[in-house]
Amino acid sequence: MRFTTPLPSPEEMAKYYDTDNYVSHTGTKKGLVNKLFHSARYFTLRSKFKLLTHYSKGKNHLDIGAGNGVFMEFVQNKNWKTSGVELDDSSRKAIEKKSLEVEKTIYDLENSKTYDVITMWHVLEHVFDLKKDIAHIISKLNKDGVLIVALPNCESYDAEKYKSFWAAYDLPIHLYHFRPTQVKQLFKEFGMEVIAQKPMLFDAFYISLMSEKYKNDNKNSLGVYFRGFYYGLISNLKAENGSYSSQIYIIKKK
Repeated sequence: MRFTTPLPSPEEMAKYYDTDNYVSHTGTKKGLVNKLFHSARYFTLRSKFKLLTHYSKGKNHLDIGAGNGVFMEFVQNKNWKTSGVELDDSSRKAIEKKSLEVEKTIYDLENSKTYDVITMWHVLEHVFDLKKDIAHIISKLNKDGVLIVALPNCESYDAEKYKSFWAAYDLPIHLYHFRPTQVKQLFKEFGMEVIAQKPMLFDAFYISLMSEKYKNDNKNSLGVYFRGFYYGLISNLKAENGSYSSQIYIIKKK
């Protein structure tokens, strides 16, 4: 199991989220990388929502780590009931402006409320008290509820290719660095089972491109973009189920 040490404090981590570079919070379109991110977003929103409709038996949804609420808004527009959890104050205010329900932490949620489906899109790797929080999140699921978790995969082709420059290590705000086997082992401790794994194909391109930038002192040359796209493509082509750059885990109670 790979983990970040020493762990930064929550206060130290806050400054890393409060930046134009943290695209899921700010929604910035500055620079080519962020423009590409937003170009792919509509397709990823649709594919994420398809997972909800396929695996959930109801239409009551909770998004943990909701960022600026883009996915919540998409879900609500499909006539689902959606709520969110977002620690960052400015992002939470952006969600509230959309008249969406949002709390600061999972412990601020109504005690009696449970959900048909809970999503965590690249969130679990940020969690400080991993097992305590997982136990609480599972307690918020309905009897037939489903948990959908997206995570970077530190044994993917691009992770091995870029090693310490691999952007999805995202130090110091990624505290844990999971392999698929460890995700299964972790949730097994809570009586949960990974029933399916799905690739996040766009992530390989984004992560490889950012890794190339880190490796080349943040240069924006044509060569950096070409190599980022090339190795993202190679990562997807070489991957099999369980070895993509980022993966979605569909998790249910046994």
